[in-house]
Amino acid sequence: MLITGIKSRPVYDQLHPLPGGTHHLIAGQGSGGLAMLRLLDDMAGEGLNITLLYSRESFSGQDFLAQLQQRDIADLRIYPSNQALVDDLNRVLGDARMGTRLYLSGSESFIGTAMQVATRYDMNSDEVLREHAGSFVRRVWCVHCDSYTENVTQRVFQCPGCSSMLVVRDHYSRRLAAFQAVKADAEVPGELPVAEELDT
Repeated sequence: MLITGIKSRPVYDQLHPLPGGTHHLIAGQGSGGLAMLRLLDDMAGEGLNITLLYSRESFSGQDFLAQLQQRDIADLRIYPSNQALVDDLNRVLGDARMGTRLYLSGSESFIGTAMQVATRYDMNSDEVLREHAGSFVRRVWCVHCDSYTENVTQRVFQCPGCSSMLVVRDHYSRRLAAFQAVKADAEVPGELPVAEELDT
């Protein structure tokens, strides 16, 4: 069986102000707004240069936009989707200078894709904090057709890209920002593992 029991899910932080920052870039989605609000409280009164990026796309149904808008943040940017936020994060980091600190909060999928952008700009662990919020639904990558599927909760599911029945492994790839999935019946065609809920 290809499910090895090796668990490589990332270990997350709790957001807090990072020292030495000249520009604090706070990006989050959905339920991640709660951690963003807490971080803003910790930064209040410090006169810090803050940019806030918030996506209203939410897997949990939570939306903290109204509370974020009540904060005295001159540069608050709102996005209809996580991908739109990540695309803009790429532009913002492309223009960023030394001293930028990045704070990410939200689903595992959102944090993973945002971290891909941060890695592209060589941001290190002293410059980035990540706080998970909401459920641990999985973003899954099919090794057969190179497609991604969001919000997977079942160990065995049908790939929307190639229609193969896949089994989700416990291995999380930081490079892909996803869990890997392989054909569930590769050894014996038609013989599938027992269906079960993933540890989400």
